[in-house]
Amino acid sequence: MRIPVRNLFLIPLLTAGVGLILAGRVPAQTFTNLHSFAGTDGAGPYGGLIVSGNTLFGTAKGGGTAGNGTVFRVNTDGTAFTNLHSFTATSGSMTTNSDGAQPYAALVLSGNTLYGTAPYGGAAGHGTIFSVNTDGSDFATVHTFTATSGGNGANSDGVIGFDQGMSAAFDDGFQVLLDLLDVIDERLDC
Repeated sequence: MRIPVRNLFLIPLLTAGVGLILAGRVPAQTFTNLHSFAGTDGAGPYGGLIVSGNTLFGTAKGGGTAGNGTVFRVNTDGTAFTNLHSFTATSGSMTTNSDGAQPYAALVLSGNTLYGTAPYGGAAGHGTIFSVNTDGSDFATVHTFTATSGGNGANSDGVIGFDQGMSAAFDDGFQVLLDLLDVIDERLDC
């Protein structure tokens, strides 16, 4: 089947009609760096950001006062960068501490409280679920994951592989989010 040549001239018209513009005619986009991490304020922001009003919230898996990561906020115009929490140093072969270490999943916002996970640290060295207010006050360890038991890596909390950080099962944060929502639900007694 032959396509008449006059129909081929409609392709550029249709392309422009649906809003597709040739690359040579696309205006330049502006990129703005909102914050450059210096180490003491965090390093390696890995999880996504969440936004509330004109404020972005996120985690950095390294840096901070002990090198175990931070929770931070910054305005969408790049001003007012603030560390909300710097995770404490770990000790021992199980890398234990009181608050968790190396958070690298996105946060969840409920009211004025941020919830997140840290795959290392905590009382057993297998991670924590934490909360902190958006102004940086009232940091709390909501849940400490326990040591593994059994060959499949599951622990008494029913979490598989959490002690190994963000394993393949947690790369997209979905399972961690489900676990976090269960803990929030229990805590709020919904």
